[in-house]
Amino acid sequence: MTKTLYQVPIVDPIEFFLMVRLTHNLLTLAFIAAALSCGNEQPITPVASGLGPRQGGQVVVAISSDLSTFNEYQWAPEAAEFEVLDLLFPSLMIEQPDFALRPPSFGERLATSWEFSPDNRQLTFHLRSGARWSDGVPVTAEDVAFTFSVQKDPQLGAIGLEFKEFITGVEVLDPLTVRFTFSHVYPYQLMDANDGHIIPAHVWGAVPRAEWRTTDFSQLLVTCGPYRLAAHTRGQTIILARDPAWWGHPRPYLDHLVFRVIPDVASQVNQLLSGHVDVVRVVPPRDADRVRANAELELIEFPSRDWGYLGWNNARPPFDDRRVRRAMSLAINRKAAVDSVFMGHARVAQGPILSSMWAFNRNLPILGHDPEAARTLLAEAGWGDSNGDGVLDRGGKKLEFDILYPATNAIRRDLAQLISADLARVGVRARPLPVEAATFLARQERGEFTAMLAAWTEATRIELSSVWASRSAGQGSYNFISYSNPEVDRLIAGARLEADHARAKLLLDRIQELIVLDQPVTFLYERNELVGLSRRIRGANINAAGLFFNVQDWYWEP
Repeated sequence: MTKTLYQVPIVDPIEFFLMVRLTHNLLTLAFIAAALSCGNEQPITPVASGLGPRQGGQVVVAISSDLSTFNEYQWAPEAAEFEVLDLLFPSLMIEQPDFALRPPSFGERLATSWEFSPDNRQLTFHLRSGARWSDGVPVTAEDVAFTFSVQKDPQLGAIGLEFKEFITGVEVLDPLTVRFTFSHVYPYQLMDANDGHIIPAHVWGAVPRAEWRTTDFSQLLVTCGPYRLAAHTRGQTIILARDPAWWGHPRPYLDHLVFRVIPDVASQVNQLLSGHVDVVRVVPPRDADRVRANAELELIEFPSRDWGYLGWNNARPPFDDRRVRRAMSLAINRKAAVDSVFMGHARVAQGPILSSMWAFNRNLPILGHDPEAARTLLAEAGWGDSNGDGVLDRGGKKLEFDILYPATNAIRRDLAQLISADLARVGVRARPLPVEAATFLARQERGEFTAMLAAWTEATRIELSSVWASRSAGQGSYNFISYSNPEVDRLIAGARLEADHARAKLLLDRIQELIVLDQPVTFLYERNELVGLSRRIRGANINAAGLFFNVQDWYWEP
């Protein structure tokens, strides 16, 4: 998958990976998101059978919404859409799920080999001969250069723009050779060059950039992936057919992948249990035992890249005071809440980097459940119960606020109720406030909240500037909580430029310490991925790199 790089905020991490483009920068998006530990993953391995892999058959996958675009540079697609686009368009390389101990490695895809110049400022890719678009036109270095021009076009503000910041140019050396030039050496050069799917210059290049936002690219659809679009019924199904001219192996084995739009996650699970769909991407914890108990199904569980938090508006009283923010975190029994809501399929989050990723600071101080310490901090900040009504006040104002969350998200509803009860015990009145998803996103972007329950999909590229660097005029940011610490800003800038992983790790360790000390958010949970699928699907290696990581190896057992 090419889009595992992205950090993305999640409106509903259990019911759907909702990626919404609110500014031209990434959240760090994306995709995707919770703890990720590739070293602890338990991928699906092919189950022995007397027949073995064979061509034919189809797999039905439940999705929560239809594709909004077939061009990821038109506007930001939702996270699940990238999984479909990855079946239709090539990337230079394929990211491997080995990013627990270091930045990820890459395998061949459109590029068969690549090498850096002696000074590591230039990266040359050698493209696969014989790769063709679905209209028969060869895929060449011109397509790669065209894609880069689109990614860097400020008029489009394409998602992932910031990941191209240090790439100063892309040069076509010959039809199958392309060279990237970087402004300096840093750890993520391969990742940044690989980010994004390659698109057809000979077709989409004819569309003026000013018209991209309004163009229906489904009418100009030219693809080059293991599958082609066979049919699309808006709001109902997307049917992909095996591309007989795909340049990979003679596989994929499956003739068709059928994506069935089922907005309600409970209905998705019910259709999985009844055999009407074969794959459910996100099984809610409450349904895990039902899926596991069905002999025809398999429940795959592994650490995801999602983590959830209770965000405080750092620009608005009382949460412009670090003591108050820390008091909130101390007052909330995070472990009890996470265990109750996720039923053992998540763990307490500790900081801004997932606890199972290579850059996590394993010496972070743990902020436990300590209501007495919370009361002390609130008293130091001037909050007391002057009239004995059980709610703290200061200067005639009570310590009360709303906790904003998406109304359809049962997980966040339950968390909001548990958090509200915990805070009430230290004299804080926190009112859970459900709102429609679009309203939640709009208020989040505008900073129109005091507290909000939100979630994030962590990138495999450790990039903290999108969320934790101070917001500045004219620059997109996902720092919705208005957090600002000049020392954190300085260290983030240094870490982005540091070419040595070990030295970068020292800077990242200190950044995490400062953020945990400031508690701009209360870090709540790192959740597991729960994928339900039919046992008749064989050969699948489902892991944190993507649902369709090795889709060409999937086959259907009759």
